[in-house]
Amino acid sequence: MKVSNEYRRNKFSAALALAIPGVLLATGAVYAQSAADLLPQKYRDAGVINLVTDAKYPPFQYIDDSGKMIGFEVDLWDSIAERLNVKMEVTSVAFDSMIPGVQSGRWDISMEGITDNAERQAVVSFVDYGYTTSSAYVLESKGAEINDHLALCGLRGAAQSGTEWVGMITAEMATACTEAGKPAPTVSEYGTSDATLLSVYSGRADFVLTSAASAQEIMKAAPHPVKVIPMPILPRKPSGIAFRKDEGDLGKALLAALKEVRADGTYDKIYAAWNVEPMKMDHEPGINLETVPAK
Repeated sequence: MKVSNEYRRNKFSAALALAIPGVLLATGAVYAQSAADLLPQKYRDAGVINLVTDAKYPPFQYIDDSGKMIGFEVDLWDSIAERLNVKMEVTSVAFDSMIPGVQSGRWDISMEGITDNAERQAVVSFVDYGYTTSSAYVLESKGAEINDHLALCGLRGAAQSGTEWVGMITAEMATACTEAGKPAPTVSEYGTSDATLLSVYSGRADFVLTSAASAQEIMKAAPHPVKVIPMPILPRKPSGIAFRKDEGDLGKALLAALKEVRADGTYDKIYAAWNVEPMKMDHEPGINLETVPAK
């Protein structure tokens, strides 16, 4: 029996139509992996990622009057967890204990405005989601003549232990003062953000260097009027979620979730709601990004 050319063509077309979806699926051409798909199986099975922070740092994260932890980073990590189909189990400790705790495996990730720098990259990696911005704070009663960074030369500075601001006082600020023919500022370190601010309120320090994003909270909570000193000489550096260097797959899943949060507009809404838009990342987030110099 003869088979018509039209019959052969129809039969071939039908077979091809059945074969193509299988080929495309095998090559990944029609299957875009979500952040949840990228999450390592052990975290999917557990349904939990253990996150460590220092919940004494408004507006990043802090405990409100009802005992609830709130802050723009709380909203951000909750949104990331939602995309990964897991819960963030959060523990609060001293800032300088966070990265060692992640490195040792006690916690999976850490998030608390942590500046991504070369020293920290030696022991952990970062999913960078925003930028660290810096301001100095002085008491208005003692800062009438202090209007820029050079007016801080030779004064007693304070910064929280383990933060980037300790080094900024001893490096960038000291260099600027020396080049201007002025004495470098000194720095005392304190274990918590509250203790650092208290050193200025009590007169043990002349200024504190910390996040520019904290200005509203600091001015609202200060027992005496506080003046903000802009610090344009200080670099804008990426801040990130710290994770263990041998858990690159976890880092990729976190980055994918962060990109999903940005793509649907949630990221912008969080930063706007907390009035911290200067710390937003205005380009694609990434892993271990480079420092963005001050303009």
